Amino acid sequence: MSSTFNWNRYLPFHSHSTIQSYLSNQYKQLCFELPNQLAALKSSSFFYHLEHAESCYIQSDKAPTSIQPLLQFYGISHLIKACLISKDPTYPSSTAQLAHGVSTRKKKKLHYSFLEDSVKIQKNGLFPTFSDLLFHVKHLEGNSYEMYELLAILQGDHHSLNPVQSHFLLLYNLSMIARYETMWWGDCLQYKKTDDYSIIRGFLHFSSQYIPQALLEFLLDHVHPVKQQLLDLSIQQDLMH
Repeated sequence: MSSTFNWNRYLPFHSHSTIQSYLSNQYKQLCFELPNQLAALKSSSFFYHLEHAESCYIQSDKAPTSIQPLLQFYGISHLIKACLISKDPTYPSSTAQLAHGVSTRKKKKLHYSFLEDSVKIQKNGLFPTFSDLLFHVKHLEGNSYEMYELLAILQGDHHSLNPVQSHFLLLYNLSMIARYETMWWGDCLQYKKTDDYSIIRGFLHFSSQYIPQALLEFLLDHVHPVKQQLLDLSIQQDLMH
């Protein structure tokens, strides 16, 4: 399966002058002092996060399923960091924000089932930072979420977490499995004895399309003149695809 996401939708953000105008408007709306100077300082970081994300997702399309979770997890992380920069020119303000902000079981149980696996939210790191700054979801430290619960969010179940948070947690856990649970991961991909394989592969295909679009829409939300220009350009790139 390959993604059908059209990365040309992000082409308007491939101009440093446009990025600076966009960030400057963002920071003015958020009442930061010296928005033009801040935008000039953060424009390269913003662009490189988008560029790295695109590379990760494009390579994931070409890669075997075994390493897609790693590539997509780094892809979503870079997109989220670009979104954070659009809301806070001081990000990252400390090294504590650079951790993932999530943990998972180091040793899987006998008769392990992916759907019954869980992740636990930490006090500091990317997940609690973006949950608070982008989605105004606080006080998550110590909460645990099982995979079936996170997948249910993607099917429309009402929950305190939103789909982007759910995708991040699912991709985090899958990336950890791909890195450290090589025996189970290899058996899952090779022998397909349970429903885990079809669920995981279907999720990876869906996520590779959903996340780039969802976070592009986040960046272009609350349209003002600069954002309207970016939105119009993005639509034009879609039509040209």
